[in-house]
Amino acid sequence: MFKVLKSTTSLTICVALALPSGGFAQSATVDCAPEGAEAVFPCVLADGTEVLNAEQLADQVQGVVSGVIDGTGAVEAEASVEAEADAEAETEAATNAAETLAEEADAATAEIEAAAAAAQEEAIAAQIAADAEAKAAADQEAADQAASQEAVKEAVPVEEAAPAEVTAQQQAEATAAPQAEASQTEEQTDADLAAQQEAEEARLEQRAAEASAAAEAAAAADSGEAEAQVETEEVTAAQTRSSDQEFETQVTGESSADASSNAAPQAASQEDDGMSKFEKALLLGLGAVAVGAVLKNGSKVVSNSGDRLVVEDQYGDLRVLKDDDALVRQAGDEVRRETFNDGSARTTVTKPDGSQVVTILGRDGTVLRRINIDAQGDEYVLFDGTREERRVVVNELPQIEQRNTLASEQNEEALRLALETQLRGDQAQRYSLRQVRDIRQVRALAPQIELDAVRFATGSAAIRPEQAKSLAKIGTAISDAIRKDPRTVILVEGHTDAVGDAGYNLALSDRRAETVALALTEYFDVPPANLITQGYGESTLKIRTFDAEPANRRAVVRNITGLLRQ
Repeated sequence: MFKVLKSTTSLTICVALALPSGGFAQSATVDCAPEGAEAVFPCVLADGTEVLNAEQLADQVQGVVSGVIDGTGAVEAEASVEAEADAEAETEAATNAAETLAEEADAATAEIEAAAAAAQEEAIAAQIAADAEAKAAADQEAADQAASQEAVKEAVPVEEAAPAEVTAQQQAEATAAPQAEASQTEEQTDADLAAQQEAEEARLEQRAAEASAAAEAAAAADSGEAEAQVETEEVTAAQTRSSDQEFETQVTGESSADASSNAAPQAASQEDDGMSKFEKALLLGLGAVAVGAVLKNGSKVVSNSGDRLVVEDQYGDLRVLKDDDALVRQAGDEVRRETFNDGSARTTVTKPDGSQVVTILGRDGTVLRRINIDAQGDEYVLFDGTREERRVVVNELPQIEQRNTLASEQNEEALRLALETQLRGDQAQRYSLRQVRDIRQVRALAPQIELDAVRFATGSAAIRPEQAKSLAKIGTAISDAIRKDPRTVILVEGHTDAVGDAGYNLALSDRRAETVALALTEYFDVPPANLITQGYGESTLKIRTFDAEPANRRAVVRNITGLLRQ
C-alpha cells in the first residue's frame, strides 16, 4: 500500500475519494483529482481548498495521512486502556470470589469445631455419669460384701478364715514369680559353676595321683629299682594314616566301608586277639575297655572304636581317651615303649635325622610330659604334667569374650601375628596341659584361629587334598613359630554339629582334630610333637542349632605355649 502511495497522483486520488463531497457552485477551477485523469493546477479539493501546484497538493495529502495515523494510534491506545480495565475488573472479581470462599470455609470449620467440642463435652459428661454410677455400684457391692463377711464371722469360727489368707498368698506369689525366675536363673548359673568347680577339684586330685605315679614309675625304671616291659618297633607306612583317609572303623566301633578302599592303618596295630595295642594298654591301666564296663577310676565306657574310648565320669561329663603318642609316630621312625606296672608308659621316638621325642603317658594314654631333643642333642621341654598342678578357681578367671579369627581372611603375616598374640587377661599362673584341655575358661585365655577352609562331610573325619592345601598360610605360620621357638605348643581342636549322640560327636571331633594335625605335618612340615589334638564334640557350637550345620563341623587352632609355661 505504501508503494502505491508514493505516487503523488495516487495519493491525491485516494484523499479526494476519502473526503466528503461538498456542494460548491461551478467555477472555472477544476477538481484536483478527477477520476481517470491527471491533476490540473489550480484545482480544488473536495473540502473546497484551492491547490495552486503539486507541492501544495503533497502537503495536503501528508496532513491527511498523519491524521489517519494519529487516529489509528488513538484507537489502539483506547483499546489498550479498555483491556487493562477489563483485566483489573476480572482480577478484582476473582479476589472477591476467593475471599468469599475463604469466609465460607472458616465458617464451616468453626461449625465443625463447635460440633466436636459439643460432642466431647457430652462424652465427658457421660463418662462422669458412668463413673459415678460405677462408684455407687462398687460402694454398694463393698457394703454388701462387708455385711456378708460380718455375718459369716459371727456364724463361723475364726480358724476358718484361712481361705482369704490363701488368696492373698497366691497373689503375692504371682507378683513375685518373675523375680523368682530371675533369681532361679542366677542360682542355676551359680550351681553350674559350683558343680564345675567340684568336678575340677576331683579331677585335680585324681590326675595329680596318676601323674605322680607315672613320674615315680619312670624314675624307678631309670634308677633300676623297677622293671618295665619294653617293646621296640619300626613304624611302617601300613601303620600310619593320611589326612585324606577315613579310619578303618566307625566311631561306633563297626567296620568302615569307606576305609576299606584306602589304607587300613589300624589293622597293622591289631594283635591276633583282635584288640589294638591301645586297648591292651588301657586294659592294663584301667582294667576294662568293653562298652558299659566301669573302669578303675570309676568312669563308665560309653563307646569304643578301637582307637578311642569315650567314658562318662561320676559327674556325668564325657571324656575321650586315645593314644596321645599316635600322631608323633610316622613311617620310618623307631619307637621304644616302656610300660610300667600301673599302666603308665614312656615312649622314645627316634626320627630318621637322629632327633628324638620322649613322652610320658598316663595309664589312660593321656600325654603328661614331652621333651624334644634335636639332632644336636639340645633338649626342649614342651610341657610337664607330672609337676603339681595349681588349683584353678573357675569363677575367678577373666571373663573373655571369644573372638573368631578366620584363617582364610588373613594373610600369612597376619596369621603369624595372631599366633604370637599375648594371652588375654592379667595372668601369671602356669596351667597344666590337662587344665588347658579340660577347662573352657582357661582355654579361652589363648586366642583362637578358625580353619574355615576345612569343612567335614557328615560323619567323616577325612579331608580332601585341596582342602588340606588351603591350610598353606596357617601351616607356614605355625612352622615359622615353632622354628623361632622350639617349645611352641599348638592345640588343634575338633568340633561337630549337634546332630547325633553326644558321645559319638565327641569321638568324631577328636578324630577330626587328628586329621587336621596330620595335614599340617604332611603338607607343611609342622613337627607333630608340637601339636596336641583334642575333640570337643557339640559342646561349643558356633551356630546355635540342632540341625546339620556345616559351620559347626570345624577345626580351631590356639597357641597355648604361654599358658603352659607362665
